[in-house]
Amino acid sequence: MLRHALARIGAAIPTLLIIVALAFFLMRLAPGGPFDSERALDPDIARNLRRIYRLDLPLIQQFWLYLQSLLRGDFGPSFHWRDFSVNELFAKALPISMQLGAEALLLGLIAGGALGIAGAASQRGIGAALVDGVALFGIVLPAFVVAPLLQLFFGLTLHALPVGGWSDGAWKNQVLPVATLALPQIAVVAGLMQAGMRDALAMPHIRTLRAFGLPAWHINAHALRAAILPVLSYLGLAAANVLTGSVVVETIFGIPGMGRYFVDGALGRDYTLVMGAVVIVAGLVVGFNLLVDLAYAWLDPRVRHE
Repeated sequence: MLRHALARIGAAIPTLLIIVALAFFLMRLAPGGPFDSERALDPDIARNLRRIYRLDLPLIQQFWLYLQSLLRGDFGPSFHWRDFSVNELFAKALPISMQLGAEALLLGLIAGGALGIAGAASQRGIGAALVDGVALFGIVLPAFVVAPLLQLFFGLTLHALPVGGWSDGAWKNQVLPVATLALPQIAVVAGLMQAGMRDALAMPHIRTLRAFGLPAWHINAHALRAAILPVLSYLGLAAANVLTGSVVVETIFGIPGMGRYFVDGALGRDYTLVMGAVVIVAGLVVGFNLLVDLAYAWLDPRVRHE
C-alpha cells in the first residue's frame, strides 16, 4: 500500500507542474495585458509598471521566478485589486468556495446514493425508471439554466429564499447555490450507484447470502462495498466539476468566492490572480483524485497488486 501511495504521489507532482506551466504560458501569450485599458497609459508609466512587476523579463525567467514564489506559498500581488495580494484575496474567498463545494459534493453523494440504492432495490421498474429520469434531468440541464430557474421560483415567486448574496454564510443564502451545484452530482451518482448495486446483487456470493436467509439490510451492506467502487472512481471528476461549476454559480448568485476573482482576473488580464485560482483548483483536483485513488486501492486490493 505504501509503494502504491508513493507511486501515485510521484505521478501527481509532475501533473500539477504541467498544469501550472500550461496556464502560465497561455495567459502570457493571450492578447492584451494587465495594464491595457480604453485610455492608453503613458509609455513611460507602462514601461515602469512592467519593470516593477517583472513583466519585461523573458517568459522563461518569469516562469522560473513564479515557481520560486509558488514554492514559498506566495501567489504574488494582484494587478486588478492593487491594494491586495492574491493570498489576501484567497484567504477570504477560498473558505467560501470550499464550503459550498463540500456541501454540494456531500449532498450529491448522500442523495444520489440513496436514490441509486432505492432504484436497484425496487422490485418493479418504477424505481429504476424514476432514477433514470432524475439522472437525465440533472445531467442535461447546465448550472447557468438551473440557477436562474431556482432564483425565479424560490426567490421571486415564493419569496422563500434569497436570490443572491452571502450574508456571512447564512443557511438561506446557501440553499440555492448548493442545490445548483449538487443537482448534476446527484444525477450521476444515482445512475452509477443503481447500476453498481444491480451488478453487485447479481454476484454469486450475494446469492449465497440469500440462500442462508440473511436479512435484506445485511445483503445490501455486502453488495454496497462492490457497488460503491464506480462511485468512488467518479469522485475525482465530481470534485473537478463542483470546483469549476462554482465559478458560474458564484457569479450568478453574487457569492464572494473564488469564482468571482477568477472571472474578474480573466477579464482584466490579472495574471497572478488567474494563475492563483488555477493552481488552487488544480491542486485540489489532483489531491482529491489522489485520495480517491488510495481509497479505491484500499477497498479493492487487486489495484495494489497491479
